[in-house]
Formats: sequence, structure tokens, C-alpha cells
Amino acid sequence: MKIHSLIDPKPGDAPAYVANGLIGLRVGPVPFPQTQTLLNGYVARQKFSGSEGYDFVPYPVGCDIQINGTWLSRRPDLATFERQDYDFSCGELTSRFAFTVNGVTAVLEVLTFCSRSIPTLVLQEVKVTLDSPAEVCLRTQIDHAGVPGRCLERVFPKKYADALVHWEAPGALSTCGSAFVTEFLGADAAVSVNNWGFEEDIQVKNQTFDAEPGRLYTLRQYGSLVPSAMHAEPHWQALRLLGVATWQGFDKLRVDNRAAWSELWRGRIVILGADSGMQDALDAAFFYQKSSVHPSSPCSVAPFGLGSREAYYGHVFWDAETFVYPIELLTQPEAARAMLDYRSRMLPAAAMNARMNGYLGVQFPWQSYASGGEVTPVWAGGGITEHHVNADVAVAFAQYVHATDDDLFARQSSWPVIQGVAEWIMSRVTRTGRGYEILHVTGPIEEYDNVNNDAYTNMSAALALREASALGRKLGMRPPVTWDTVADGMVIPLDAAGQVIVSREEGAPREPGVDALAAFFPLSFEWDEDIVRRTMERVVASAKPGGAMFSGFMGVYAARLGDRRKARELLETGLRCFVSEPFSMFTEVADPDLTCGYKGQ
Repeated sequence: MKIHSLIDPKPGDAPAYVANGLIGLRVGPVPFPQTQTLLNGYVARQKFSGSEGYDFVPYPVGCDIQINGTWLSRRPDLATFERQDYDFSCGELTSRFAFTVNGVTAVLEVLTFCSRSIPTLVLQEVKVTLDSPAEVCLRTQIDHAGVPGRCLERVFPKKYADALVHWEAPGALSTCGSAFVTEFLGADAAVSVNNWGFEEDIQVKNQTFDAEPGRLYTLRQYGSLVPSAMHAEPHWQALRLLGVATWQGFDKLRVDNRAAWSELWRGRIVILGADSGMQDALDAAFFYQKSSVHPSSPCSVAPFGLGSREAYYGHVFWDAETFVYPIELLTQPEAARAMLDYRSRMLPAAAMNARMNGYLGVQFPWQSYASGGEVTPVWAGGGITEHHVNADVAVAFAQYVHATDDDLFARQSSWPVIQGVAEWIMSRVTRTGRGYEILHVTGPIEEYDNVNNDAYTNMSAALALREASALGRKLGMRPPVTWDTVADGMVIPLDAAGQVIVSREEGAPREPGVDALAAFFPLSFEWDEDIVRRTMERVVASAKPGGAMFSGFMGVYAARLGDRRKARELLETGLRCFVSEPFSMFTEVADPDLTCGYKGQ
């Protein structure tokens, strides 16, 4: 792990993503006065899609500074950025900038992190030094400027917090609580609290003092965010959790957060023989995944975690179980369990979804969020027929049992899901002269709608049926023998010569595709070894990394073929080309150059 530094900000640079799986922040080079904030489990009506999803929430540790009557928020042109350092070892972001008013300069160093020990907390420490005497005011605030929704209640409590708000999301789908408390060190300050703030009715606390040159002044901020998905009165619970935080103190919370990150980094993936740039990219991937998943996350994890509202609205896809979950199972099993707990809580909605579609058992939606129902935007084509999501969820529950041998979880949690998915598959397949087919679906390559026998869908369904039979027998039951019959007779599409697996049959080009290979890795479907090998050879030979989802797996397939040189090349282009600086965040589609520093060694 290393400290990633921003020295020379450029237009278009994405702001730093600071998160813990429950709270996600986007912190700009000069972090005052507002930071974009998302909260797992907070549900708003989306303006363009009409469905539920992420929206911004009031930022609980907003800050502003005034020097001799001039506010930074009113004169951002007087701020001079110096540097920003992101320490991946502990998730701490440190921003340094200067604010100059009529020849008086204040240098500010701002430490920001989201706590992993108490995941509803954001903590911030602002250190200020001046080069000349001046009257200074540090303003802390719950900042909802530009945040959609409305305030239901504002409170200045007499205990634990300086202020709190109860905020309602657009569409009145949910609420959240946002609260803050501060500590000021270094001088006696005149304190004033009000609920007017500028013209925006923002709750603020002002701490005004006469600053001496060279003296250090420190403001510590504790912010708490709670979604109504986790508590019926989230603002009061945010207040209680602030009380717990202040009892422990800022220093202990910082130590605990570092200790939690240290424990996570014990699962660090190290590649022998890789250069430092490749290892840095792997570390960044590990860091951002851990930043986006937590054992306390109420609604699993969305693509891009809590870093973007617009990308996928915070919706939960098959990506969660198939791409994110396996890493969590091995390195943070408590978080993997939380991802499965989300699916278990949504089981009644999945059962109703199956009924609405005319099937038995349970049908997990292509996109879901807090309600558990289907929330795929209507403009997303055939997304609602990407039925392989059902098998992906079932296989994840089976993997947990394999990894933990937790008999209690197998009976109480895995079996209801896996049984329901198996019953759905049995009602979804069509028996023909060739075997069992799944018709009218959309596969992982989403531009091909309404196809028959998508390879990944059929193979993952067969795998789910086999897992269902095995788990039933493990639990002392006698599952239907037809589950194995259908699994063994599932139609897997082949080319005209019957030599390689093609991605799909009717309705789209029939060709070998990396999407089909995903059934073998990261899933563990087993089939004719010669056909699988020929399919891998065909796909690897024509590999063009750079697209979404599957580029990272191409190197694995080359490695399985024993081609070490090709494996390294595809691993390089399938990972490093997606890294965006300055903080090594990942894009969905790679740099079109696709060289990424690879020298062919």
C-alpha cells in the first residue's frame, strides 16, 4: 500500500472517493464547504428512471472558515490548493490548502475518514495556522445545499450533538438522520449556534476566536448518518451514536479505524514477479472494494460502490454476487455474510416477482435496492430478462456453505434461497427434443435481447440445480431427482462443428464469447474438458481487453491454458488500463490505447 498524492489538480480529475460501505464521500482538492455524500440504504425516487435508488444526503461535517469577515465559501477564488494525500493503508484523506484575505494567510490541513469501527460516522480534523493576527471563525454545519429532498425536523439537542436533522428523500421513499458535534482545541472561542446559516436554512455552529500567528488551532468534527432502512427514527439514532463516539474520543476512533484497515490488509493479494505499478493497481482494486463493502451495509453493494449516484443508482446487480462477493468471502467473510443477508431479507419480494412473471419459487430482480422489487429502468432494454441473476445468487449462498461449513446458516439461510431458485429454474426451462432449454432471455452481453439458450444463463442454472441437490442431501433431505435430470440435460449452445461453446443461439451472432467462459470462472461449472479448452483457446486468441466486466478474467483463461506470457499481457491490459489517476480509481471501460505501459516482457 502507498500514499497517493495529488499535487497538480487538472480539470476533469475525479475527486477522491472516501467510504466505508455505509457512507460514501467525494472530497475535492479544497474540501470546504461541501462534499457529495451517499448513504447505503437511503432510497429516493430517481428523476429520470422513476425507480428507487441513490440520492445525495446532507453532509454532517460541512465546514467553512472566515478571516476578518470574509468567508471561504463566498470567495473560493482566495483559496490556493497545496496537496492532497490519500493513505490507502487506513482510508485517511489529508487535504492541505491556504486561504488568503488582504495579506493574511491561513494554512489549513484537513483530515477526513469514514470510520470502520462505528460505520455510521464520518470524522474530520481541521488544523489551522495563520501568519498574521486575525479574527477567525470556523463554522461547522449540516450542509444540504443542492441536496434533493426536504427537512422534516431540525433539532438542537442538549446532549451528544450540536445539531441534527431528519431528512426526507425525493418521492418520500425513505429518510435519513444527519447529526454533528464538534471539539475545538487551541484557544477559547466565542460559540454561537443557529439554524439559519446563509439563505439556505442550514444548521450551523460558529466558533470565533482571535488567532495568533504561528499558533495551531484544531477543530474536530464527528458526523453521524443513519438511513431509515436501519432505524425508524434515524435522526435520533444518529444522535445516540454520536454520544457513543464522543465517549470513545477522536483519537481512539482513529486508532480503531486504522486497526480495522490493518486487519483487512492481511488479505492483500500479492503477485510475485509483478512490477510496482501492477501491484499498486491490485492494491487500489482491493482498497476500493473494501471501501465499498462493510458488514453493516444494509443493501449489499452497487457497481462503483458509494462513489457515483448516476452510474447505476446504487442498484444491486448480479455483479455483487459474482464479482465482488468471492473476494469478500475469502478476505472479509462478515461482509460477505451481509451481502447474503440482504438477499435473504428480500426473499418475499423475490417470491412475488416470480409470481408476477408466471414462475414458481423465487426470482431475484435484475436490479434491486431497498424494497427488493424490480427497479430496472424501462429504458434499459431487456435487463429484466437477464435471468441468470437468480443462479448467481444461489451459487453465492452455496459458496458460503462450502467455505464455512456452517450448518446453521445452510439450514436457515442458504436452503430457502437455493430451494426457491431451483424451483424457479424448473418452472423456467422448456423441455424439447434436445433436452432442457431456457428461451427468451438476455445474457451478460446486454446488447443481445430476446435470445434462446444463452450459454452463461444455461450453465449457471445447471450449476445452481446441482448445488441445490447437493445441499439438500447434505441437510438430510431427498431433493427431487428431476433437479439433477434437468442440470444434466441443459442445452449448452455449440458451434456448427460441435467443437466450441458459443455465447448464444438464436437471435444474435453465434460465436465463442468470454461471457460464456464466466460460467467456469469465476463460477465453477464443470463440463467437457476438451470443448472448454478449445473455447478458451478461441477466446484468448482473439482477446480484445477493454470492455466492461470480463476483461479482468482474460488473463485467468490464458493461465489455465498454460500460456504465461499471454496471461501476463492480458492481466496487464485487463487491469491497469482501467486505472484513472490521481487516486487510482477504476473506470468501467479501459483507456482505448490499451498499452498501459505493458512492454511485452
